[in-house]
This record gives sequence, structure tokens and C-alpha cells, in this order.
Amino acid sequence: MPSVQLGQLQQEAAQLSEHFTDPAAYLKQLERLLLSYSTPIHRQGRISGLRPVIFSFEVPPPVLKRLELEMALQASQQPAAALAVADALWERRSYETRQLAVRMLGATPAPASEITSRLEAWASENQEELLVTELYQRGPRTLIQNDPDGVLQFASQILASQDHRKQVLSIGSLETLITTGNFTNLPALFTLLMPASLDPARKLQPFLTSVLNALAQRSPKETVYFLGQLLNNQPSEAARRMARQVLRQLPADMQATLRDLAR
Repeated sequence: MPSVQLGQLQQEAAQLSEHFTDPAAYLKQLERLLLSYSTPIHRQGRISGLRPVIFSFEVPPPVLKRLELEMALQASQQPAAALAVADALWERRSYETRQLAVRMLGATPAPASEITSRLEAWASENQEELLVTELYQRGPRTLIQNDPDGVLQFASQILASQDHRKQVLSIGSLETLITTGNFTNLPALFTLLMPASLDPARKLQPFLTSVLNALAQRSPKETVYFLGQLLNNQPSEAARRMARQVLRQLPADMQATLRDLAR
């Protein structure tokens, strides 16, 4: 693997930005840069559905970090161009270009619909597990800062879909909203999560547990109230199991009030 000279890399990233308004040229030069730092192999791992994991350039982390910083700078100055470049990066179907697409989208001060439409489409298409958390942790970041209520509305819309990948994006975005933003309307968030929590699909259980754990850390009392409502509403065994996991995140005295219900 080629060594990374940070000064040279910074210069290369800046030169790459000269093509920012031409997505095709930008992608061509970006791939040349990635190849110059790569150990190109095709990862033979498998993911859900026995589909092969997408191609990876296998570049050192400092390379992606420098590119991400330069892309974020350009996105803040040229949001329309950033969206076009993000589309081209995602279309390339390599791990690094898709990762950079998501991170640039999350740094772009574009209208909410431009961000959410891409996140929804990309999440539905994505079959690379390593990009699942990227989509909900990095993709909505600027939107969370600028329009947290819009993120809640977006999450509500796609949680109601029958596409589990969109549902994961919804639940994960809610967790990012809790952990990285100053969102205070927790009652609305709990209301949104209740229907999905009563009989959670197997694929959604880890994500629901994670967001409820985050809520238990953020607001134990409101989480106890939510769990009490959940457990008194004839939940499935999966819901009771999830409640038991969340209870462990709460103070001992709060756990005692719900332990019998969660059995």
C-alpha cells in the first residue's frame, strides 16, 4: 500500500476540486487518485441475500478523510454542484465512492427534499451492510442541524413503508437526531416509535433497541413511561425481549417498576 504524504494528499484533493462542477471529470480524476493509493481487491465477503459485497479500492483512512474534508468545503460553497457530484459518486457502485457520496450529501446545505429523496432512494437500493450506518448517521447531518422537525416528518413517512431498508434508515435517522442534535420533542418521537415496537420485525429489532437505548440515556423517565405503555398493550414476545434489553439501560429503581411486565 502506498505511503500517505499528507501535504501531497492535500494538494491532490485541492486539484481534484478544480473539476467539481463537472461530475464526469471529477469522478474520473477521483478514481485515478483512489487507485494511486489503493490495494485493489474484491472483497469476497457475503451479506444478506448471499449477494457479493461491492468493490472496494481499499485506500488508507487518511485518504478518505482528506477527500471528505475537501468535498465538504466545496459542498458548502456549491450545493447544486455537490448534489450532482454525489449522484455520480453513488452511481459508481464502489464502497469508497458511495461512502463519499453519503458524507458529501450530509454536508450539503440543500433543500430538505433534495437530501431526503436521495437518502430514501439510496437506502432502498443499498445492499452493502457497511453503508447502512453511513446512510443514517452521516447522510442527514446538515438536515438535522437545520430542520430537525423535517427529519422527524421524513422518518415518519418512510417508517410507514413496507421496505425494511427504508425503515432502518428511518429508525437510524431518529437515533442520529437524538444523539447529535438538540431535538427536544421527544413525545412526538416516542409516539412515532410505538406502532413499530409492538411487534417489531426481526430485521428492525436491533435498530429499535438501539434508538430506545439512546432515549433511555437521554430521558429515562419518558422511556419508562413509553415501555409501560408498550408492555400494557399486549406486545409480542419480540417486543418484550426488546423491552428487557432497554430496561438494562435504566436506573435500578426504574427497572423494578417494569420488570414483571417485561417477563
